[in-house]
Amino acid sequence: MDCSLDGIYRAVLRGLQVGLGSALIFAFLKTVVTLPGLEKVSPLAVFSTGILLGIAFSFYRDCLKVSLSGKSVLITGCDSGFGYELALRLERMGAVVFAGCVKSQEGGAKELKELNLKRLHIIQMDVTSDEQVAAAVQYVSRHIPPQGLWAVVNNAGLNAFGYVEWVPIDVCKKVMDVNVWGAVRVIRAFLPLLRDTRGRIVNLSSALSRFSLPNRSTYGITKYGIQALSDCLRFEMKRWGISVSIIEPGSLVSGLFTEDSVKKQAADLWNQIPEQVQKVYTKEFYDDVIGDMLKHSTVSDIPRTPVVDAYMLALVHRFPHPRYQPMELRMKIMVWVHTHLPEWVFEKIFT
Repeated sequence: MDCSLDGIYRAVLRGLQVGLGSALIFAFLKTVVTLPGLEKVSPLAVFSTGILLGIAFSFYRDCLKVSLSGKSVLITGCDSGFGYELALRLERMGAVVFAGCVKSQEGGAKELKELNLKRLHIIQMDVTSDEQVAAAVQYVSRHIPPQGLWAVVNNAGLNAFGYVEWVPIDVCKKVMDVNVWGAVRVIRAFLPLLRDTRGRIVNLSSALSRFSLPNRSTYGITKYGIQALSDCLRFEMKRWGISVSIIEPGSLVSGLFTEDSVKKQAADLWNQIPEQVQKVYTKEFYDDVIGDMLKHSTVSDIPRTPVVDAYMLALVHRFPHPRYQPMELRMKIMVWVHTHLPEWVFEKIFT
């Protein structure tokens, strides 16, 4: 049973929907049907019962899972972070894992190779390269197990920060090329194999695809793009039984920023800002923005487990959800406020 904050939120929301629907149907029936004792039934009791049944059904549905033993999964971005951890988790569960790495002979890829796990294949795979993606398809096709390719996990990603006037266009293009066009490239390449298994696609998005914040436009644009890509693809793939899910982490960052990387990126960024723009913003304001990035993005010992758990649920749920949100409570509230309340409320509280 999924007892994470996301799982509980989803179950309660389903319960409220069922409860409200039951109460409305009951109210309508009382006006058109005359049954003995019907008038004694309280609408509140119908509403409450509907809530409980909806919650129970949601938890039951999420308990129905498929086995990954003997199935194969392709993951991009396994050099570190979520992809690295997910590859190990899946291999331990008996899945054949094709771990795509940008540098297959260095760093995390080298560590994975040295583990000598028989079901773990390390593949050289830069998602921005047509040639490397095509070569990955050929490798997977040659080594695929009898049960075929069950899932493609688009985990590879780049992060960037900076106000719209600060970030050079070539940096924006690079982040877009990895986060969006890289996912499109991988999906298009592996869809023929997924059709054979009626498998699934899991794409990494972010809470920053549900709301926007200052200083994060370069990254946020790409994650809104992943939302659009995933929603369109989910509709298009229904005819083949391929499910598409999105993972939306909150501020849980996994090696995307370190103190040194933020400082280096900040120094490089300032030097690329046009002089007239520097004068408008001032170095003092710029340093305050960078200090805020250091404060919120370099928290040590942030667990990767909630995000990897969400990946796993998207892969094993018999009825996968369109979205999984491994967010802490504050981020969950921000998403809810931005989605359901007037925009000025979100801006007043969170910006």
